[in-house]
Amino acid sequence: MLSNNRTPVRTLFLSDLHLGFRHSRPEQILDCLQRYQPEQLYLLGDFIDGWCLGRSWHWSDACSRVVTSIADLAASGTRVRLVAGNHDDFLRSPLLQMLMQRSGFCELADEFLHQLADGRRFLVLHGDQFDPWEKTTRLTSAAIGLLYDLLLRANSTWGKLTRCVLQGDASLVCRVKRRLRTLGSHLTHFRTQVARHARCRGFHGVICGHIHQPELLQLEGLVWCNTGDWIENCTAVIEHRCGALELVHIDSPQNSVQQPPRIAMKIPAEFSDQHHVARELSNGGEKSTRNSARFVHFRTANEL
Repeated sequence: MLSNNRTPVRTLFLSDLHLGFRHSRPEQILDCLQRYQPEQLYLLGDFIDGWCLGRSWHWSDACSRVVTSIADLAASGTRVRLVAGNHDDFLRSPLLQMLMQRSGFCELADEFLHQLADGRRFLVLHGDQFDPWEKTTRLTSAAIGLLYDLLLRANSTWGKLTRCVLQGDASLVCRVKRRLRTLGSHLTHFRTQVARHARCRGFHGVICGHIHQPELLQLEGLVWCNTGDWIENCTAVIEHRCGALELVHIDSPQNSVQQPPRIAMKIPAEFSDQHHVARELSNGGEKSTRNSARFVHFRTANEL
């Protein structure tokens, strides 16, 4: 049964839930799903962590409630679209995609075209196809996964000992990442490749996941949007009914009950390019997060 207290939004984008992974945060996912009533819901890959099957599978009651909550949204009229990722690449089976779509629960594909309310066309995908690390040998990929798991375990232990933040920019994981030059060049390469792919196909922007780096910014003439993840950051992207995009952060359940989700990032409004027109949301001076985000509206010279 859906609550009447949900905030209506046009679209909700979530990525990298990694349900079944010991470090996933299904409680925060539930918190997010219970906050909003979207007309469309995109799940951008790594919805289920298939890499954990058979070795470290952690499926809690909260994970089941996440699936139930999504099913309730679909039953209430929300259009659910599921993108396959590298951790659930079994979803890329053509037969499974056909069966999923016939079931009516969701649409399943490697990527989607999403048109914002203001007419801008966005490429929506997970993004692992453009990650050079995903093209390495299985042994190298497994080693990277093991190191990431160990780092997350260290983050959990460090947080308990110091009572410090376990997620976001202040976490141990993020601090270590900032010091790794190799990771920095990897993220830059990933952004460049995905943005180039979208630009060549005539899109106005990209919404993706995969790299667990929440971002909402203007990148070489495109709007670059990474939804983040539900292991390190607990972030989501919202499209408001006017076409505004907002990146929000969901705090831990005990802290988020009495507070609205805070804006993690917002699209800068100051661009000099003549094809970009910045606007600011307003609604009678209300100071809620949904009315204080800023976004970029732009049309190319050849757009009708």
